[in-house]
Amino acid sequence: MLVVDRDEEVAGFAFLGPARVGDIDAEDVGELYAIYVVPEAWGSGIGRALMARVLVQLREEGFREAILWVLEDNPRTRRFYELAGWEADGGVKDEEWLGTAVREIRYRIALAP
Repeated sequence: MLVVDRDEEVAGFAFLGPARVGDIDAEDVGELYAIYVVPEAWGSGIGRALMARVLVQLREEGFREAILWVLEDNPRTRRFYELAGWEADGGVKDEEWLGTAVREIRYRIALAP
């Protein structure tokens, strides 16, 4: 877990570790489980800095690539990932959250040494 604090309050966080999907070799592939920045900090660079640190951490843990899942109908977040170098790889899964069916798509990024 990575945490960014600003003025002694949490401004953002990220959770990462081995990939949790059965068709992925978790020894070689990491996963960004979650990343969040409080809305008041959007546009401040905290999200970009946190993402950069996530990628460094995944490399340091020995992963050669990483994945993440994002709601298909979340253009703002998808654009954030794409600007950071992540690309949709064709993986999809359908989930149910609070009684609503949602589709998630998988993004992937190579982690150059």
